Amino acid sequence: MNEELSLISRRLKLCDDTLRADPANTDAMFTKGVFLAKIREFRRALQCIERVVDIDPSYPGLWRTKAVLHIKLGETKEAEACRRRASAEAV
Repeated sequence: MNEELSLISRRLKLCDDTLRADPANTDAMFTKGVFLAKIREFRRALQCIERVVDIDPSYPGLWRTKAVLHIKLGETKEAEACRRRASAEAV
């Protein structure tokens, strides 16, 4: 477990370094959100994902990831809206 946390910590630092140089880097922001979710920082993860929404609302996997985060936070209405959006974009 410590090894996994260490790996996540290093990857979060890489994301932060990338975002300092390029705050609009959606890959780094999305990845940061995913890694924050892995350590159960769901609110912070959702903030990252919402920044990706602002920059590129058609980013691959965005709406499904956002739906999962809303579920983790107990926000079922928001999760359902994100699921609908993900389904609409998949068509």
